[in-house]
Amino acid sequence: MNLWWTWSAEAGALWDLVADVVPPSRRGALRGSPVVLVRKLGERQLATLAASRPFNARLRSVEQAFRHATRSMSAPCGLSTATPVAYFSMEFGLHESLPIYAGGLGILAGDHIKSASDVAVPLVGVTFLYRHGYFRQLLDSQGKQEVVFPRADFTTMPLEVVHDRDGGELRVGVELPDRDVLVRVWRLAVGRRGLYLLDTDISENSRKDRGITSRLYSVDRVERITQEIILGIGGVRVLRALGVKPGVWHLNEGHVAFQSLERMRELREQHGLEAEEALEAVAADTVFTTHTPVPEGNEAFDLPLAERFLRPHCEAAGIAVEDYLRLGVDEDAAGRPFFSLTVLAMRLSRLRNGVSALHGEVSRGMWSKLWPGFDAAESPITSVTNGIHVSTWVAPSLRSLYAEHLGDDWEERCADPSTWKAARGIPDRELWEKKRELRGELVDFVRERTRRRLERYGWSEARCRAATVDLLDPDALTIGFARRFALYKRAGLLFRDLERAVRLLGSRKRPVQIIFAGKPHPEDALGKKLFERVGRLARSSRLAGRVVLLENYDTEVARYMVRGVDVWLNNPRRPQEASGTSGQKVPVNLGLNLSILDGWWCEGADVDTGWSFGKKKDYEDDEKQDREDHADLVRVLEREVVPLYYDRDRRGVPRRWLRMVRASLEKLVPRFSTHHMVLEYAERLYAPALENGRLIRERRWALAKELAAWRREVERCWPLVHVRRVAPSVRSRSSVDVDVYLGGLSTKTIAFCDETGDLLEVETVRSMPDGAHCFRVEKPASGRCARMLPTHPSLVHVQELGVSLSFDV
Repeated sequence: MNLWWTWSAEAGALWDLVADVVPPSRRGALRGSPVVLVRKLGERQLATLAASRPFNARLRSVEQAFRHATRSMSAPCGLSTATPVAYFSMEFGLHESLPIYAGGLGILAGDHIKSASDVAVPLVGVTFLYRHGYFRQLLDSQGKQEVVFPRADFTTMPLEVVHDRDGGELRVGVELPDRDVLVRVWRLAVGRRGLYLLDTDISENSRKDRGITSRLYSVDRVERITQEIILGIGGVRVLRALGVKPGVWHLNEGHVAFQSLERMRELREQHGLEAEEALEAVAADTVFTTHTPVPEGNEAFDLPLAERFLRPHCEAAGIAVEDYLRLGVDEDAAGRPFFSLTVLAMRLSRLRNGVSALHGEVSRGMWSKLWPGFDAAESPITSVTNGIHVSTWVAPSLRSLYAEHLGDDWEERCADPSTWKAARGIPDRELWEKKRELRGELVDFVRERTRRRLERYGWSEARCRAATVDLLDPDALTIGFARRFALYKRAGLLFRDLERAVRLLGSRKRPVQIIFAGKPHPEDALGKKLFERVGRLARSSRLAGRVVLLENYDTEVARYMVRGVDVWLNNPRRPQEASGTSGQKVPVNLGLNLSILDGWWCEGADVDTGWSFGKKKDYEDDEKQDREDHADLVRVLEREVVPLYYDRDRRGVPRRWLRMVRASLEKLVPRFSTHHMVLEYAERLYAPALENGRLIRERRWALAKELAAWRREVERCWPLVHVRRVAPSVRSRSSVDVDVYLGGLSTKTIAFCDETGDLLEVETVRSMPDGAHCFRVEKPASGRCARMLPTHPSLVHVQELGVSLSFDV
């Protein structure tokens, strides 16, 4: 009942021993969930296990490892289990037996909470328990996608219903415009951490409301805003009902931004704060992570719809609905206003980040309009590059190899670069044999998956065997491409020149094969069209056996692919890939990356860690970008990747290739692990947010009141502020005298900076009868421009109010 088993090699081996006593015909359906496996055991199987010395020895070892992995540990960076991080996300990708994720956002959230357990960062997750999840993808005999929503049986999952103090099932209510909805709560243990899952599929709700938590990312806008209100507002209420007192609130994307409204209501009701004061208090300890550089990917609603659903909660909080909506207003290209949850989350947080260095830069440009008095590069949005939970994604057969050469505790030290230097001592021959085994396992998996699909079409056993026996070559250079089939990810880029692709993939001397997997959104007609084209190519006589399209991309498919491929291909239109963690899973499994310089690869790319292609620039013409990127991709494959892979010594070992594999292991694995990522969040975002919140709450919320009053004063006076005169200072050649009319603002609220944002030394020389003041300001070290801006000692960022006044010196 604890998902620790999903990343424990010993626990995985234990469940394999249990499965071995089950009749072979029933094993396949049971291996995905130990809960099902244990419950299906009969007395005969239990007696067999009880009499098995190997099993009991393994059981004792696993019990000891589990106690070690879940023991109490002191939290880093001054964080505390008494005031944990509340991590809200619409999805968590933890394991394929829990279909509560759609893609990369959820996988990242799942890896985040696993590493929070491993490195003892106190964190509690909040999400939905979806009865039907995202969707299961089936391919029909024509290669078209069929969308299936299987009904999940929660009793087969490692879940526990949360009870209230009286012993009954906990219920939390959330108001909608014309009714109230009740929420049941489940708890999922993830190592040391806990994940709370909200569920409306209970008898007390109407049939319609029972379906609110049915599917992930409903396309119906009313259903979607309903989900997001229940998760945001209901999630806060669940934590309160459980006695959890978060010190930091982490919003994983804008979907969960409505928690701010519930927190403002609490502050107004319990502490008597004004609306602006409650806003300052909520924003102080809120961290917001944005994941998409694609404007269309940011959650938004029409203003009338948002007003209808938010009005009851705004009224309960004593906040004018117009004022709350204004916090999230954005405009489309035609100037029409709409309600953006990303804008709302930006304005109701003080610590914000993108998920790679490039994405941080792109986000600062995208959202600079929220801080119009500053250059885009100064927008207060930082970045923390995503990583992967190494223990989840490393192949079991590699664990013992790493333990032998890196030490038994290598997984605990996986974020330490010195850990991976020891990999230099692993013999080439041993590395190569391990990779051949993993590639063979992938080929077997693909053949079995394909055979089961053909059986579903009604093919005979002989025909299925004939179609799969030569499907893929276990010794050929194997490329993997698996991700959502959105157009900007360009799954078909390699096939722009089909004849050249056929020559590359069809070589007998140096064979190359590529495995595709992914799900186009059911409403994405162009994505589905691209998916079907790749499927047709895979079935064509010219590429059959060298191109494969797997159905139902999930974590199981992902594990086999990232472990077995030699090269991971990533070719989005730069800069539309925020991070792209799938390629980060490959180096620890002895694979290499071939990628556009986008997302995390901008930080990971080096001459010896993999290959980059495409120009490091932004295009306005998609067709030109596709044409140039395709040409460069094929050039790199033909001239660099394929020749290096088939450059073998007398024993058939590609030593120069393995040199890159070692460099990739050593340089990329520690840097792009979620252990590293979570500790960076703890140090740079969680600890400051915790301190911000503590300061805000001191002295009966005095700082929240002070900041709100100061902000009102600046907003009232700033339109009147202007520079009257700039002249060389008579006292210092390195200074200028600046006469400024402050419109009633105190001189203590004014700061000066240069063009880069670095503060300049300043002193007040004199005040004038009409309210103007003379400041002696240090000249900027470079440039002739300086800026004046309002400041307060408790601001998290000097740019926070978004206003400044530039002048020449």
